[in-house]
Amino acid sequence: MSFSGSIYLLLFACLTGVISLVLPSFSNADDITYPVECLYDSVYICLKPDYTGEVIFNQQFLFNQSAPTEYSIIKICVNKYVEFCLIGITTVLPDGRHVDLDKDDIETVSDFGPRYYPDSKTKILRIPSTKAGAVSTVSYRLKYKSLLYLQQFFRQRNIPTFNSWLEVFSNIPYTYFVPASYFLSILTDSTIAFWSSKIPAYTEEVRMPPVESYRIVIRPDSVVYEGHKYGFKNWSDVAAFYSRLSRGRQKPDIKVAALAESLCANATNKIDSIEALFDFVKENIRYVSVDVGRGEFKPLLAVDVLNKRYGDCKDQSTLLTYLCQAVGFKANPALTTTRDRPDILVSLPWPGYFNHVITAVDTSAGYLFLDASQTTCCFGRLPPELRNRRALICGTEPFLDFTLTYPYDKGNILDFDLTYNVISGSEVRCNVKIRIYNDPAFELYAEDPEKVLVNLLGTFLSNTETGRYRSNFKVVKSMPGYIEMSGYFFENLSVPSKSNWMLIKTHSAFIEYLRRYFVPPGRKQPYAFDFTFNINEIIRIKPADGYIIKRSSVNSSFDEQGLVSQVSLTSDEDLCIINKDFMLLNHTLSPEIYNKFYNFLLMVSQVCYNSVEVKVE
Repeated sequence: MSFSGSIYLLLFACLTGVISLVLPSFSNADDITYPVECLYDSVYICLKPDYTGEVIFNQQFLFNQSAPTEYSIIKICVNKYVEFCLIGITTVLPDGRHVDLDKDDIETVSDFGPRYYPDSKTKILRIPSTKAGAVSTVSYRLKYKSLLYLQQFFRQRNIPTFNSWLEVFSNIPYTYFVPASYFLSILTDSTIAFWSSKIPAYTEEVRMPPVESYRIVIRPDSVVYEGHKYGFKNWSDVAAFYSRLSRGRQKPDIKVAALAESLCANATNKIDSIEALFDFVKENIRYVSVDVGRGEFKPLLAVDVLNKRYGDCKDQSTLLTYLCQAVGFKANPALTTTRDRPDILVSLPWPGYFNHVITAVDTSAGYLFLDASQTTCCFGRLPPELRNRRALICGTEPFLDFTLTYPYDKGNILDFDLTYNVISGSEVRCNVKIRIYNDPAFELYAEDPEKVLVNLLGTFLSNTETGRYRSNFKVVKSMPGYIEMSGYFFENLSVPSKSNWMLIKTHSAFIEYLRRYFVPPGRKQPYAFDFTFNINEIIRIKPADGYIIKRSSVNSSFDEQGLVSQVSLTSDEDLCIINKDFMLLNHTLSPEIYNKFYNFLLMVSQVCYNSVEVKVE
């Protein structure tokens, strides 16, 4: 998997029985009539003395309009640690008749088939009728044989939910998180309940992170897993938990040790040795997202991964870690999280927040983080979704608690340099240099330089006159850590009939790139970036002899929520300089800031920020 399909998804979907009623997206507006409404949603949680659990779900859905069959699909994913039991699904038709779903009508699908790990199953339930006026009541129970798989409870849907009720009864100590502003807490001697009269629908939008406003998290202070009791009072406890599991999968093996020695036989230094081990795992261990099926936090034995030649992210990490250790390196697995679930609650330490495992190798210069599961990634670099995230290195104490995922990463930088030279008459030549450090998104890099060139031109110079007038564009250097392109293009400027003034309109690769992310405003949900990055663009306009530039000065800036941008134009008779800077420090922007920056980008796209007048003396 990746842990991406491993720990986190185990908790959130595939192994926890999260109900998945497939519905389309709608606006938040109160005056909209939704095809479906959830009339009530109650959850009863019981944490038992033996560190198992039981959760009972009861929901009722009203169909306001006749709806297609996909509205009737409910998916509940289970495995050997999570047992499903149907209580009942009853639909009352508009004419008053009752239709019950029989247990024999439940479809069971094996997620990966018998070749892999048959423990994982998806239960598919279908509401008998989705006609206008139908009301369906859904009730089922999930039994947790290990509380490590206890899910988080996201109470918000893309349909409105009324009477949301979650109650907890526990025989063991536990802690919880609940957004106090959205729920009323009701405490008795033995239980605590959280209630909300109405939870509005959310609008599903492109690049939307998980909606967490209505999230409730229940965390037992300790759990029992495979006969061992683990407490999670702090993040070191979490690291100790996974360290114990992974160490048990790195049993000494002559075959693995001999392989490590042979792979490093021709290496001239430490880094070459680590790279040789990394390349072997990446090229020979097929990534298969199967651990959702196996349903365990622990990886396979390192020798089994080698023999099978496939595994998920933590299986690959286990083998790579063992190979590094076999030749004397201090290496440990590191838990981390990708862009899909950056929702760690620091106050509630828990292994299930992490959805990915990589390998951390201690070198004399610091930790080198390696992710062999990513086909687009190369040695020494991490995929963009991991950049600037946090990692938890699981090794011998003291554990490194939330260290930066990639300390060598000085920022994903786009550096644009455009110089316009007025040659003669109405002809202008623009020399272009584009430098990319750490290749944001890995979408521009390719082994074929011609492909890199196509990627660069399409990304930064696609919507301009450069498409017709460009010349001699080439990739000067191409590697995942650095790309450089150069070239030039000509433009012919029309000379106005009066006063011999010519307007030079510049092309901005800066604006071209940002338009990929900031589409027209009106966004309602937060926006998630794959990675943080910086853009620096400088445009120089130089006149030839006999030309003068009109004096001008404009400046605008934006600085909110970790998004900083400044655009300035300054010109005298001999030179015009346009500076544009953009720095994104956070992975997520609120819809308010997103919309505000879109308007800022629209403003600085105007002619006054991207042009200068030149006159023949």
